[in-house]
This record gives sequence, structure tokens and C-alpha cells, in this order.
Amino acid sequence: MLRKFRKNLENKIYILRNKGNIKLSDYKIIKNNFSGKKLNIIVLTYADHSFVKNNSINVLKDFGKVFLYVMTQKTHERDWYSKKQKINEDMLSFVYEIVKDNKIDVIICHLSGHSTTPIILEKLKKLNIPMVNESLDDEAKFRSRKGKDGYYRGMKDICKYFNVSLTTSKSAIVKYLVEGGNPIYKDYCANEKIYKNLNLEKEYDVGFIGQGYGIRTEYINYLLTNNISVYTKGPGWDNGFASDDEMIEVFNKSKIVLGFSTVGKNDDVFILKGRDFEVPLTGSFYLTGYHKELEEYFKIEHDIGTYNSKEDLLKKVKYYLENEEEREKIANNGYERCINNYTAKKSYEKLFGYLSL
Repeated sequence: MLRKFRKNLENKIYILRNKGNIKLSDYKIIKNNFSGKKLNIIVLTYADHSFVKNNSINVLKDFGKVFLYVMTQKTHERDWYSKKQKINEDMLSFVYEIVKDNKIDVIICHLSGHSTTPIILEKLKKLNIPMVNESLDDEAKFRSRKGKDGYYRGMKDICKYFNVSLTTSKSAIVKYLVEGGNPIYKDYCANEKIYKNLNLEKEYDVGFIGQGYGIRTEYINYLLTNNISVYTKGPGWDNGFASDDEMIEVFNKSKIVLGFSTVGKNDDVFILKGRDFEVPLTGSFYLTGYHKELEEYFKIEHDIGTYNSKEDLLKKVKYYLENEEEREKIANNGYERCINNYTAKKSYEKLFGYLSL
């Protein structure tokens, strides 16, 4: 409750600091005006974890040539701040070398105040190449706490250096505006070439891929103690880490794929997740924690299933395991909804059209 209070207070302060009302429609790209030309793209990312790799990097390769710089292979390095400056200088040198020999159309970033600094971004900005940053955790981490170098670990100190800041958080739009950024609300999406139906036999009643902690372990243990078979894979579970291929295989082999809509260890802050779109694209039935924003993308209990508590989760799991025909119909509806509206390729096409590319 304290986290939620602080987050609500932060939101109210930003609203008071902003002058004028905000219409979400003013910060969405509606039309697809992309020229279709081949692009030279630099991608700068803190780490190439599965969501960034599958739904950004691999998608961008279809648009032309991608020059990729990955800052680290580990996302939670304890000694990161002892390396941060040197790695950022190396990243800057990488960009300078690429720009010398190539006409770059756009720089796509997956960065934050934790991974980079205003000093580096100011130098990149002087190249006069459109810079776009994608941020997925703005609902909980627009500011975050300050790092050892004095910069906020979220987007607060760095957003003004990008031509466009893509956010999936409505509440963050006003924060970007107050801090000098140019926010665009990005519909969530996934890469249909990777997240696809493999036509595998269903082996697991319930499958979950992701780290085990907090509400996740509580709810899954509750299912287990009530004799529901749950196959789990990821850090913190006995079956260990799941590769991308294993993840998609588990999605395909599960009668029900379980999702959680909470942010980190915050059990009272809810956001859209990549899983909300990745799982339906595999043709499997998806069951996740309810929050209102899901209704803007899906028809609840028509395209996906939702639950409101661990008791409700158990009830829904039992029901959908017993009603295969209904479960599979919802899974098919979810697939059609995502394949027709929420693919990563369509999302990038609209962005590039917005940038007059």
C-alpha cells in the first residue's frame, strides 16, 4: 500500500506541474505512413534480454541493416557503476565509427538513467540522427531511485535528449512532458515470426515462464497445494532458466499459460506485459491478473482469461481445464486479435512513418 501511495502521489505532483489537459489520442500514432524503404538502424541496448531481442532487434532486421551495441549480458551487475562510464564511452565510439561509413536513418535505444547518462546522450544528439527510446516500466520506474552517479535510474534525467520516447504507460506521458521529453504512447505488441503456434501436443495443465518471487510464488504454490499441476521454468524455480525456444515450446504445450500483471514486487501496481501479446500469438489460452487497461486491447473472457485473486485463479483454472472447447475458442480469438492488431512490425512501421522515413 505504501508503494501505491507514493506512486499515486508522484502522479498527482506531475499532473499539477503540467499545464493543460492531456488527451491520449494526441500522443498516439494512428496512421501508417512508412515509405517502405530499406533503413540503416543503430540499436543501443543495456541488455538483449528476450523481450528486446525478440520484439525489437529481430523485428528491426526486417527493415534493413541493424548495427547493434549491447552494453552488458547481465542485467543486475553489482559492480555496474564502476563500469558504467567506460561502457558508455565504448558505446559512443561504436556509434561514431558506424556513422563514419554509413548513412544512419534512426537510432533505436533501450536505455535508462541506470544504463546511460545525459552527457553521453547530449553527444549522440549532436549527430542530428533521430533518436528513439523505448521504455516499458514507466508505470513504476519513471524516476526510480538515484544511482551511485547521482542520476535517477529511470527516464527522468534522460528523456529530453530523445526525439521520441515510446512508453506503454499512460500515467507517464505527463511526466515526460514535464521533464522535457516527447512521449508517444506505444501499443503493446509482439513478434509473430517468433511467437507462433508450433502445433504441439498439450502436456502441461498450467505453464508459467518467468522469475519466481513475491505474488508469483504465492499464487503458484496455492495452485499446487490445491492439486493443480503447474510447470514452471525460470530463475527461482526447480526447472531452471528457460531459453527463448524453450519458452515458446512451453507456451505451446500448456493448456493454460499463466500470467501476472503486477510490477516486480509491487503487488498493487498493474501494467500491460509483453506476455499479454506473446502468448496469444502462439495460439494458447492465456490467463492473467485483471486490470482495466487489458480491456483496451482484449475482450475479457473472449480473447483472454483473467483473475482477481488466488482463489479466483484456482476457480478459473479448474473451469477452463474442464471446458476444453471454450478454452480453445478463447485462445483462437486471442490469436486473431493479436495477429490482426498487435504485431511489432506494424508498430515500427507507424513509428518510422511518424519520423518521415
